[in-house]
Amino acid sequence: MRTNRLRALLAEDRPLFGAFMNFATPRQVEFVGHLGFDWVLLDAEHDGLTVDQAYQLVSAADAVGLGTVVRASANRPEVLLGFAETGANCIIAPHVTDRQAAEDLVAALAYPPVGRRGLGAGSRAANYGLTQTPAEYFAATDTHTMPAALLEDVSAYDDLDEILAVPGLEVCCLGAGDLSGSLGVPGQFDHPEVVRRVTDAAARISAAGKVISTSVGDGAAARASAAMGARLIAVSNTGLLGKAGREFLAQAREPVPA
Repeated sequence: MRTNRLRALLAEDRPLFGAFMNFATPRQVEFVGHLGFDWVLLDAEHDGLTVDQAYQLVSAADAVGLGTVVRASANRPEVLLGFAETGANCIIAPHVTDRQAAEDLVAALAYPPVGRRGLGAGSRAANYGLTQTPAEYFAATDTHTMPAALLEDVSAYDDLDEILAVPGLEVCCLGAGDLSGSLGVPGQFDHPEVVRRVTDAAARISAAGKVISTSVGDGAAARASAAMGARLIAVSNTGLLGKAGREFLAQAREPVPA
């Protein structure tokens, strides 16, 4: 039976640090696994990741013990199913704006009688049907894909209590970026209203027993997110590369003492 690596890591009751894999390749995924990251975030919404590419990247992550999260391009059953069948541990649906959208997400990823996911028992997520019977796989809910709602619209924060009441929703992602746009202050992530909304939501998500996921730019922000209760904390690999590259060039171009 396949193990959901991310769910197993979350049982350790500590912040889990992930690499947001912009322009990801299997070797990059392996690299961050050997660095010591806990999980990877693979992006189909903005980075154009296809299902076929996700199969390769999830396989690479499995090989080095990383948890896997895929941000899908849309909250539609046919989109979510393709990425779930890769064996990804968790699927993020973008723009979950209200309770109905959260219910649709859960239903798309859960097998009957809880949800409406198609009964495919021979997929990679099911170890190709080689290690258990179909009935055993469908009953092993702890191995199945975790649903994650990306909260990035004002309406989601207004309807947060209803979203949190949806059975089976396991993760809530705080999307300060699009939230700033939804509030009319695009790019102002430190705007008082953005900060207030995110901070208030974090407290309510924790109280509801859901996992909080955030994206950060550096270690200090990661510590602040952990203090706020976030369990899944991602940093962009391009951000890390950009910072390291600029620091190298700044040092390398310093005048050599006479």
